[in-house]
Amino acid sequence: MEPAFKRALTISASVHVAIAIAMILKFNFFGEPEVLVLPLYTASNAPLQASVVEDPRIKEDETPKKRKPRPKPEKPKPEPKVEPKEDPAEKLEEIKKQQVEKEQQVKKKVEEAKKQKEIAENALQLKKEKEKKDKLKKEEEKKKAEAAKKKKAEELKKKKAEDAKRKKAEQKKLQEELEREAEEFDIKDELAEEADEAKRAAASSSKVMTEKERYLAMIVERIKQNWLVDDTMRGKECRVRLQLASSGFVTSFEVLDGDAGICQAATFAVDRAGRFPMSEDLDVYDALKDLTITLKPELK
Repeated sequence: MEPAFKRALTISASVHVAIAIAMILKFNFFGEPEVLVLPLYTASNAPLQASVVEDPRIKEDETPKKRKPRPKPEKPKPEPKVEPKEDPAEKLEEIKKQQVEKEQQVKKKVEEAKKQKEIAENALQLKKEKEKKDKLKKEEEKKKAEAAKKKKAEELKKKKAEDAKRKKAEQKKLQEELEREAEEFDIKDELAEEADEAKRAAASSSKVMTEKERYLAMIVERIKQNWLVDDTMRGKECRVRLQLASSGFVTSFEVLDGDAGICQAATFAVDRAGRFPMSEDLDVYDALKDLTITLKPELK
């Protein structure tokens, strides 16, 4: 394409654009149309005369029209932000800060985990202690129950033994009563005979006692006959033991207690007496062979 043609085309386009702008800005909708004269240039750069031609369509429509609102101007686009270049020191400080925060978070999590672990361990320990206490309590209750059961069994056993012993005693007593009733018929004669024998024994014993008293009086009198006493012996006494043979001779003499002077005089009197009177009745001799005599001088 030749340069001259390009220039003519550019000029033509510029003219049309100018006309369009003028029509928009300068058009009078209510009066006579104005004539806008614009210089035009040709390819040879010579000015061209241009005129506005009335549009018959505009004259036909003489009714005034409302002016269209102007379009709102577009908001200017924000300029792109230019981020400042990061300072290496600040970047390093930020990294350190983030690292410290992470370490604190990790430390916090570790402490929290440790705390939760301690809580769990304490709960487990409390559970174990409770289980241990419950176990000890159950064992204690079991021991008490066994002890009570054992005690009850022993009491029952003791009661049975006592009942058996009482029944046995009652049976024995009943048996004895039956035997005694049976024997009563057999021993009536024996009782009568024993009663007679007791009477005879009582009579004999009375006789023996009478003979013993008589011979005892004679023995004491024999001692007194050989006893040397004085006023110093008044109110005093001596107790002696005298054993005699069936012939009347002294086999043993012993001072038991009493005044020394009287006891010495009594010993001398027994020695001087030598032989004492004795009964030939064996029952009387048995009553006299071992005598305990209290000697007391009779002073006027």
